[in-house]
Amino acid sequence: MSLASDGESRRGKAFVLHTFKFQLSDKSPIHPLLSPLPLMDLHVGIDDLTPDKDWKHVIKRARNLSLRARGIVVNGFRITPDIIKEHLRSEAFSADHIHTLFNPNDQQDVKAAFDMLKDIWTLPRETSNKRPGFSAAREALWTLGKFFYHLVFPYLCVDLSLSEQLEHLSAAAHLALTLYKNGGKTFLPTELFIDVMLMIKNTYFCVAKVMADNPDGCCWIILLGTDRLEELFGILRTMVGTDTNLDFDQLVSRLGMTTEVSNILAKYPQWDKSPRRLKIPAITRESKELPDGADHIKPGSWRGDVHVKNVSLQTAWKRGRRVIETECGFSIAILAAIDQIVSASILAPHGVLLVGQPLDPDDIDESLDDASMDNGGTAPNPTTEEEAASSVDNRLEVEDMLAEHAASSRESDSAEPLVSTRAFGRFISVNGKEVVKSRALAQYSKYRKFVSSTDRLRRVQAVGRYVSAYSSSSKCLSTLSKSTPDTPVLVVSDPIVSLLICDNRAWLSFGEVNGLKIDGDSVEFIPHEILGEATVAISYQLLGLRPATSDDDPTSKHDWRSCRTEREQSFTVAGSLVQPINPDLPQDIGVGIGYYLLDSQVLVALTASLLEKFTAADLKNVPKLAPTKDFPYRERAGKCCSCKLSSLSKFE
Repeated sequence: MSLASDGESRRGKAFVLHTFKFQLSDKSPIHPLLSPLPLMDLHVGIDDLTPDKDWKHVIKRARNLSLRARGIVVNGFRITPDIIKEHLRSEAFSADHIHTLFNPNDQQDVKAAFDMLKDIWTLPRETSNKRPGFSAAREALWTLGKFFYHLVFPYLCVDLSLSEQLEHLSAAAHLALTLYKNGGKTFLPTELFIDVMLMIKNTYFCVAKVMADNPDGCCWIILLGTDRLEELFGILRTMVGTDTNLDFDQLVSRLGMTTEVSNILAKYPQWDKSPRRLKIPAITRESKELPDGADHIKPGSWRGDVHVKNVSLQTAWKRGRRVIETECGFSIAILAAIDQIVSASILAPHGVLLVGQPLDPDDIDESLDDASMDNGGTAPNPTTEEEAASSVDNRLEVEDMLAEHAASSRESDSAEPLVSTRAFGRFISVNGKEVVKSRALAQYSKYRKFVSSTDRLRRVQAVGRYVSAYSSSSKCLSTLSKSTPDTPVLVVSDPIVSLLICDNRAWLSFGEVNGLKIDGDSVEFIPHEILGEATVAISYQLLGLRPATSDDDPTSKHDWRSCRTEREQSFTVAGSLVQPINPDLPQDIGVGIGYYLLDSQVLVALTASLLEKFTAADLKNVPKLAPTKDFPYRERAGKCCSCKLSSLSKFE
């Protein structure tokens, strides 16, 4: 059972804080089973109570997180929705399939969430595209896919034993811990990271409790969370009939019967027509979906061994860590460093418990938003408590004014009836023929050419489930439609140069595109000729430049090479502020090699080219950045390279 609301994580945090005031007692029967687990958090409440998060909600939130415009940072690489789309297209996924996955108006569909996460974790690690940006993105996506795989697979693969399920969850916990230690809130929002760890921790605790209470019993981790409660409540609302807002008497009289209905559906699963949003397919070890007729992830359909007597929690926990250290070699050093931190755990990567700590203003968990996400994944939220309070006050004022107006109308028109007594007919004229209104509506709906929205209010307004995401300006849209294979275009992962203001000077910056928008809508490509249009916006990730050595360039024709910066930095600028380039690549591109080679003279020429087309108004829109170790770019002697604008005075 979930002890904190998944939809209201902040409000539910009060309960979590209460339970975390206690530590697992040495007298607890589960203490010997859990205390040997390195980095496991042992905080519990009274009677070893632990909070939980519903695993299906976590899956949906992981998918929603992939929709946000600022993306997910994995090992210093920012994965945006446009990058995911580009890599899915490269693996021959259809445009309709991709559009369905990235539809932001249906964030509660568990099947859509599963499809997206599965598509990501099935992307091959190797790719025939040798562009450095594309290769780096594929490596980051492969790592993210490993996290999604180990997090989701144990709940869906009916062939796994309980030990294997725990190993996968341990692997997910250690990989998430590694990536969060590296990227912090840019990898996962702190709230979502806490909820994932709470879910994994509660699973281990529940298995330990079954071991202590019933050593010969079984434990199905798919029964954890709120799934059974949601199904029970759905049956209850169906039994009440049209009066879905049941009262207390109806609840008492029918609650017992819902248990009988649940038992019947468990015995005859083919009769169970559960809501679409609760359905998620069972899969085999080869990630193949079982037929729809199968019982949808219920204990009766599980084929693996779930007896707790065949489980060793310590072995499963350590095997999960070993799997991650084998698959992702970078995690070895990071996990070893975490081991040296006093009081470090899966809920305290830096030694301080994350639960109850104040969040940074930009540490926002967009995966909790139920409203449609604008601009590819960011939902409008009040920026301050004052704005939120002002919004509520304004709404109340409007309601008060409407109530006063209605009262005054009743007083002035007391002689008139409040409700019209005019009768409405049952028939309507269609082509001169009287037809019953219900039949006319049914005939009209029969010929609709789109799938209705799953939202009731949108459905009655005849709004389709999938709304086109392309509403670009006519000029840009016309240019896109007229483009040919020979038309030079800018695509995701292409290298570009732009300017950044640093230390009151404008410096040349080098980066890779991670997002393309026209009128706020994502597009696959943008022709070079319309980059100057006001509706075009380019997002790019800043790359570092360092002096090239003979090992980097055996020909010694280039004196600079690209590299990844220690701290990830991404910027969104107008299309007029960037210039596409085509730098050289190393002649012998092997596995793991991915960088660009540049020459100082070319960089100076690019700077001059940008300077010529920039105006004072353009310069005001150039992003600002504090000096870092990686920027401005420096020569071997430590001096900043000469690819800068001499000063800003000429633009003032």
